[in-house]
Amino acid sequence: MIDNMMTRVKVNNEIDLCEIVPGKSKRMEEIRHRIEAALQYARVSYFLRWQEPSFFGKLLGRERPRLVFCINSAQLDDALDVFDELQLTDQEVRMLGVKSRKKYIYAEH
Repeated sequence: MIDNMMTRVKVNNEIDLCEIVPGKSKRMEEIRHRIEAALQYARVSYFLRWQEPSFFGKLLGRERPRLVFCINSAQLDDALDVFDELQLTDQEVRMLGVKSRKKYIYAEH
């Protein structure tokens, strides 16, 4: 039997903070890097989740993959302060602020 270093851990305190509005990929990368640098500077832990479009969205070519920033709910105030300082527009970032639907992540023992 092979011993795996990864195990499933239940997570209940993650928030889908925002998503980058789909647009030109170069602009999306620029916005992503600005947000990441600001969150890191403020010491707000986060992870990125790529959300694939629905089957019909792909079929019709109307939807693109979405990039969602998720944070720990205990750091919500700090993260909101970061976004206030960044002054991103609604055309760049859509604020979500909902409990993450993804309940499991992989973590080391």
